[in-house]
Amino acid sequence: MIRISCKPKTILSYALMLLTVDALSASNKPVALSDIELPDAVAITGDKKVLLIGIDGLQFEELQKVSTPNFDRLTINKAYTGGITHSNSEQSTSSGPGWSTILTGVWANKHQITSNSSDLANPKFPSIFKRLRDAQPQAKIASIMNWGTPNTSYFRNDVTGNDIILNGLVDKDVTLKGVELIQQGYDLVFLHLDDPDHAGHSTGFGPAYNKSIQITDQYLGLLLNAVNQSHHDWLVLITTDHGRHPITGYGHGNQTKEEKTIFIGSNKTLNAEFTQPLSDLNNHDFNNLYGNPAQTSLTPTALRYLDIEIEKEWLLDGIPLVDNLGVRKLMPTSTGNNDIAWSSLEDVQIELYRNGQFLTQLNTSDQGWSDDTEIPGIFDYALVQNFTPAALRLNKIDINAAVSWGSSHAYLFRNDQRYVRYAKVFDKASPGYPKDTNNSSWPGFDTHADQLIAAFEKDISTSYYFFNNGHYIRYNNILDKAETGYPKIVNNDTWPGLEGYANKITAALRWNNNKVYFFLDNGQYIRFDLTNDRVDSGYPKAINSQTWPGLESYSMDITSAVKWNDNVAYIFLTHQRYLRYKLNSDQVDNGYPSKVNANTWSGLMMP
Repeated sequence: MIRISCKPKTILSYALMLLTVDALSASNKPVALSDIELPDAVAITGDKKVLLIGIDGLQFEELQKVSTPNFDRLTINKAYTGGITHSNSEQSTSSGPGWSTILTGVWANKHQITSNSSDLANPKFPSIFKRLRDAQPQAKIASIMNWGTPNTSYFRNDVTGNDIILNGLVDKDVTLKGVELIQQGYDLVFLHLDDPDHAGHSTGFGPAYNKSIQITDQYLGLLLNAVNQSHHDWLVLITTDHGRHPITGYGHGNQTKEEKTIFIGSNKTLNAEFTQPLSDLNNHDFNNLYGNPAQTSLTPTALRYLDIEIEKEWLLDGIPLVDNLGVRKLMPTSTGNNDIAWSSLEDVQIELYRNGQFLTQLNTSDQGWSDDTEIPGIFDYALVQNFTPAALRLNKIDINAAVSWGSSHAYLFRNDQRYVRYAKVFDKASPGYPKDTNNSSWPGFDTHADQLIAAFEKDISTSYYFFNNGHYIRYNNILDKAETGYPKIVNNDTWPGLEGYANKITAALRWNNNKVYFFLDNGQYIRFDLTNDRVDSGYPKAINSQTWPGLESYSMDITSAVKWNDNVAYIFLTHQRYLRYKLNSDQVDNGYPSKVNANTWSGLMMP
């Protein structure tokens, strides 16, 4: 950390600032800033600099209700966070995912910060700090935060290259340090202010929240005055990490319009992605909220302003808000036959890349494209328009089989021949996964690993695995290997009553009463009694509203199932969907199916 000394005149100026801010803290009246003397500007040429100001939990709608003369000095427009709801990019509208998206230009399905308690971000998608340091080794970079978790946890490796890292400062000190660094001519200054979020969590919307906005407005005034007195060419970007609960303002984290609505503001004239929201969209959810700029655009905007070329290999989800437009509103389709869609007001050519390989050339007027590959996997698409890339990650992986091993872990097998050990307690994939499913990772699977279709845990020491060639394995969980003599054929000697259905099994679900349910590919199911070691009489039966309430519409889509605990089972469906099934009430839980993504199953769909 670098300590910067101040001249006597500078110290006096800071004292005047403190008196101004303290005066506002004791009163609801705004305080004029015109008479505040700032430190002398450093007389350097007008090279480009970026000031990125993040104000935690500042509700866009509430900001518009309060007198904010300094916010009014900027152009501020609506934007969105939280990814595209019910898609792979969906993420929680909470601080960890929000700030990580702001600082990387990608959603949580790439940076992998799914909650405030997440650890290290995915290094394949580094923060703006590292990208700037790599491109301009001599750049002066600072990250000054009230809530310092992005510095101390998510991007702790990236910020080691920063010139200044400060955490846990109150908003007043964050601001004054920011003024100092502006005057010192830093290239990138990121400031995090937290008072509005703290007020919201404490008292919700109301007088205290409004006062926090007014105080923040005064801090913003100090920073803008410093920028105006600087001899550098500063781009100021201001934003927030998330919205708030639409009625009370206390909490956030969900996918409501108000919690997904944020804002982006700037002192510069930005391009049409910022100034001209689109309504001609594939996805009209939340009153066309997605027609506004995305939170992912902040990092590419700052990098481009600093004359750093955005590389298509970076797979940034957002497009810059300065200079050339890229493909606008690139997102997965919600209807129709295309996999991806976009919007455009012009007709220019696009280069389309998949996983780094050039595929084809399109026109923006096509406004959609479908990938005909039948290979399962995670596909990264980059569309380049006007030398500006926009990226989108699609998940074409389904869960083929799933099995619990006791109360702490479950194993979920994907149809790309990889598997994940999932920590139930922490609700996320264990570090180091996914791994390849083969005879080394699962001794005894032999050459059948790519044919796995179902699994269940009989007890703490034994689990069973079924393959689409009609064979099965009894696995010793304690010794972590298949028992001797396996695989065997599913027939009336090994599984009485199941013969004839072995090639039709799509999933197996262990129930509480020593029963196992086998789901079949024709929309039927079979109940097997482990105590009597045979299929119960009267089966197979049809999956309908009487036998499996809530599952009837998905009977042909089931790919796997797993008992999670004594009351909950998860049933996975095609196209990365899943259901939560309540065992006690014997029905699908309300609000399902949901999407398997970084928000719901953290780490499960990592490449």
